Amino acid sequence: MGLVRSSLSDLLLVLAEAAAPQRLRFDDGSPVAVVPPPDAPVTVRASSLTRVGRSRHNGPVLDLELRVLVQCHGPQQLDLMERLLLAVELHGDYAVVSKGDMTRAEQSDVSSQGLGFLVCVPVSLGFDEPSEAPERLTSGPSSSTGRRIQGRLVDVHNKGIPDAYIHAHSSASAARSDATGHFEVPASMDELQHFAVAVDGTEREVSAIAGDLPVVIRWV
Repeated sequence: MGLVRSSLSDLLLVLAEAAAPQRLRFDDGSPVAVVPPPDAPVTVRASSLTRVGRSRHNGPVLDLELRVLVQCHGPQQLDLMERLLLAVELHGDYAVVSKGDMTRAEQSDVSSQGLGFLVCVPVSLGFDEPSEAPERLTSGPSSSTGRRIQGRLVDVHNKGIPDAYIHAHSSASAARSDATGHFEVPASMDELQHFAVAVDGTEREVSAIAGDLPVVIRWV
């Protein structure tokens, strides 16, 4: 079982315990799985899975956000909503998505059948970074990895940002900034460099001129 599906299963267990003795149904979109609402006063389905960014926790991590729609039907929907919302609130790994953070489609889905809400489930997928640059990066002199770029990552106040992930697209390796925001990464000889920078789980694409070192990357 994949990590996303495993995370969803964990949430379903929490919701099922809160809804008991009422029945909970997971809607996977398959017509054969459809059960009339009176027989299943709580319906759950995955709403979206999106990429949040990249971070590092004992290695590189791809951070995802799974949004799950929970709907309550029937005469006991208020009591069920109360129990389910409390169960999610008391669980440290989940969060209820506020109306202001929902898309129009999500707002419509929440109120389409009785009462409902969206649960945000964070999922972190670890992966192995390649140890060497791909062959396509070393095929020509203009794109070959031939130097190390020293730089510093700073905020809007020119204060160094520590413990950030910096990856030059011209190389397969990455680095983390030190306590003062300084870093060193391998890169090509190209003057214009493109970086993937992740700070506290948020990733952005940043370009900088690396002709004069150290290069300064601003996180704004």
